[in-house]
Amino acid sequence: MRRWGIRKKVLVVTLVPTLLTTLMLGLFFSLSWVKNIEQLLQDRGDSLSRQLGAGAEYGLFTANRSLLNSLSNALLEEQDVRSITFYDATQTRVLHTGPGHRQPLNKDALNHTRASRLTNTDSTVFVTPVYLQDLMIDTLLEFDIRPNGQTAPIGWVAVEMSHIRTEKETYKALLISLLLVLAGVIFSLLIAVRLSRAFTHPVFQLNEAVARLKEGKLETRVYTEAGPEFEQLESGLNAMAEELSKAQAEMQQNIDQATEDLRETLETIEIQNIELDFARKEALEASRIKSEFLANMSHEIRTPLNGIIGFTELLLKTPMPRPQKDHLSTIRKSSEILLTIINDILDFSKIEAGKLMLDRVPFKLRDIIEEVMVMLAPAAHSKNLDLVPLVYNDVPDNVMGDPLRVKQVITNLVNNAIKFTQTGEVVLRASLDDEDTENHRVTLRLSISDSGVGLSRAQQQSLFNAFSQADASTARQYGGTGLGLAISKRLVEEMGGTIGLESELGKGSTFWFTLTSDLSASKEAAPPRDALAGEKVIYLEHQKTSGLAVEHLMRDWGLDVDRANSPAELRERVEEAQKSQSGYALAIVGINRHLLHSSQYCSLLRDLEVERDCRTLLLTPTLESHDDPLSGLASGHISKPVCRDALYEELLYLIHGINKGLANSPSAEAARPPVNSGVPRVLAVDDNEANLKLVLTLLRDNQIQAEGAASGFEALSKARQQHFDLVFMDLQMPGMDGVETTERLRTLDGYSERLPIIALTAHALADEQDRLVQQGFDGYMAKPISSQQLMGIIHEYTGYGEQFSARSGPHPVTAVRDTRRGIRPSTRQKQRDCVSIEESIHLAAGKADLAEELFSMLLEQLHGDLTRIRDYWDNGDMDGLLECVHKLHGAARYCGVPELREMANLFETALKQESADRETLKEQMLAAMERLDNWGEQTDWQAMFRSHQPQAFVD
Repeated sequence: MRRWGIRKKVLVVTLVPTLLTTLMLGLFFSLSWVKNIEQLLQDRGDSLSRQLGAGAEYGLFTANRSLLNSLSNALLEEQDVRSITFYDATQTRVLHTGPGHRQPLNKDALNHTRASRLTNTDSTVFVTPVYLQDLMIDTLLEFDIRPNGQTAPIGWVAVEMSHIRTEKETYKALLISLLLVLAGVIFSLLIAVRLSRAFTHPVFQLNEAVARLKEGKLETRVYTEAGPEFEQLESGLNAMAEELSKAQAEMQQNIDQATEDLRETLETIEIQNIELDFARKEALEASRIKSEFLANMSHEIRTPLNGIIGFTELLLKTPMPRPQKDHLSTIRKSSEILLTIINDILDFSKIEAGKLMLDRVPFKLRDIIEEVMVMLAPAAHSKNLDLVPLVYNDVPDNVMGDPLRVKQVITNLVNNAIKFTQTGEVVLRASLDDEDTENHRVTLRLSISDSGVGLSRAQQQSLFNAFSQADASTARQYGGTGLGLAISKRLVEEMGGTIGLESELGKGSTFWFTLTSDLSASKEAAPPRDALAGEKVIYLEHQKTSGLAVEHLMRDWGLDVDRANSPAELRERVEEAQKSQSGYALAIVGINRHLLHSSQYCSLLRDLEVERDCRTLLLTPTLESHDDPLSGLASGHISKPVCRDALYEELLYLIHGINKGLANSPSAEAARPPVNSGVPRVLAVDDNEANLKLVLTLLRDNQIQAEGAASGFEALSKARQQHFDLVFMDLQMPGMDGVETTERLRTLDGYSERLPIIALTAHALADEQDRLVQQGFDGYMAKPISSQQLMGIIHEYTGYGEQFSARSGPHPVTAVRDTRRGIRPSTRQKQRDCVSIEESIHLAAGKADLAEELFSMLLEQLHGDLTRIRDYWDNGDMDGLLECVHKLHGAARYCGVPELREMANLFETALKQESADRETLKEQMLAAMERLDNWGEQTDWQAMFRSHQPQAFVD
């Protein structure tokens, strides 16, 4: 009802009570009237039936039909009496008068001792029993008329009353009631309409007046004459209209004044716009000059840097004293830092100019992370930091995006973490933040945590601003341009992600960013890595987080990994496992920088490799040189942080002897024939003498026929004189620049095919490569250049030197191993002693010098016997094999070599008996020979014999 109008509310309030009252009264009086009519009929029927019963008493007793007939005829004259019927005491109809031939009443209706009524659809029958009066009984014949002491009726009188007049009266009463109700409703409706009009008409007048005022007709006035209440509203509305009219006049005056002021202001703004337009043109020109200045400065700075870095690398390859090499390394690092600063400034310039273009190509996230960690590992390990990548299993590896920019962001964040961390660790974690399976999109979260100095809240608020640093003091402890985080923030936002940090002063920092990317549609099937499932290894690691990452990888490949907490525990558990005939397939030892020259670990590796015959894999920080004693004792060596492929291939090699990396080894690469056996002829064009000399030196060092030209004119002259397969062209040269020289080279005769021309420039602004392609260049290489990049370009365009393919990229060398013989798997069970010095001296009659000589002769014999036994077995020469084994068995009898002696005895017996286990015994004997050979190479056994100290070295 809140939304109803006044008219509707008045009608409802007026009509509803009236209608309800009228209907209730009409219904009440109608029902009462009808009830009275029916009751009147019943009363008359009862009265007439009683009167007739009294009058018919004598007639029924005497069965006088004429008397009864006269009574009934007299009663038929009454209104509503339709018929009269008399019944005797035997319930037999005696007389019936009236219209129709009504059927006699049934006996049930006549058994009553009192009056009753039978109602039909069109009439009601009133039945009254007739009794003899007492006075009459005394005068009549004396006989018993009261059977059982009760009075019995002598008959019955039935008077039928018609309903016709009663129904007419009922209809008449209902019609009158209906007419009265309708009259009341119409009267109420008229009153309600009148009242509603009295209320709504003034309201409508007021609404119309308000509407006219809203339209701006402020001269409107309203007079309703509807009562004092509306008079107050009228006066208020009229007063408001008058005030509005005055306000409008005043406002119009103000508008005229404001318009005049605005006209003057617009004239001033127009003048300012002209000035701003001139300023904008000047700003655009200044921006163009700035971009051109950055391009020129890039070229001018990179050009000498190219020479500095290039010739420094060339000098480092030459033999020189150690101090001079250290000085050159410092020069190279300083130049690379300067180049990094230049790159940061140019990247920031691209972003500010809005010319940063992002690629969208499929790439493998884990490979990007591992490349960054391997690249930054030397810096972290030089500070004795633990650098660890942790990539969770649910992170997809094939995603779409710009791998170069993702790598740049990760590099900046990890490099900052290393820079501001003195002790502890730097951990990169990659996890799945959200996944949309329907649209094949994922949101990845990458966080870099460190245990460094941390950041205050004030530092955190301004850290992502350009040229802002956490350490902005004049001390400049950490250096840098302050652009790394600003560039990372803009790159992440351009890729649709967010970046942030969580830090507390003195407790380290965690930088994180999200990367929303589509999944790559063409997923390459990852090679199965189930060849190591079920193998048992033991792992000792001093750096907790690195141990967690490596253990996580190995468990994913199905290996059973046991952890040891100390070298002594590792040695004991290997010994116990071999005693229970379930030795470990490999022992992994991870150490930090301080333990590289530890005698305890040297003893541990020697004991595992030589005495226990258990292969070991050494995990060390990045080594500046390979002269540390530990890497030479272990069967395998990998630098931290550990990469997946390198670790799996090393485990596969050390456990099963399968060398999957052999195809990529330097020796295998050297054995491959070059794609193009003909050496290409290359022309290098550069106006800078140092750069030209560097390019020519790099080319000639790689046996490339190279010619140099210091200008475009000289390049054209040499191109006319001889044929070249490839041209490296500098862009900025006096006289004829690189673009014009390229156009003229394209028009020269004598070149049946298109001459590949590669642009050499220090410019690094956006869209540079596309513009160079449009100008006729086939490729682009930014300065400073390296030998590997140079040879990669040569291979790409000439086919010479496949191992330098730029597209395949350099193959990282993860370990240096002796490929002349395969790795023998670890011994899984307890064996006899490999060497017993005490037994050797005992067999030589206590003469240590003789025992030493006999043992030396046996060791010299081993190398030839190993080759001969394998050749005899492969050729099927059992006689020659038996003779060789017999001689070896005889030599082992005079030396303290229990294991070899026993295996030679068993194998010789098997050969003589031609038993089925000859091949197994042969392999066991060869393993014992190799163990003895390794023991002799890695042990100072001469000193043991000469010291006369009998010792037994147990496996």
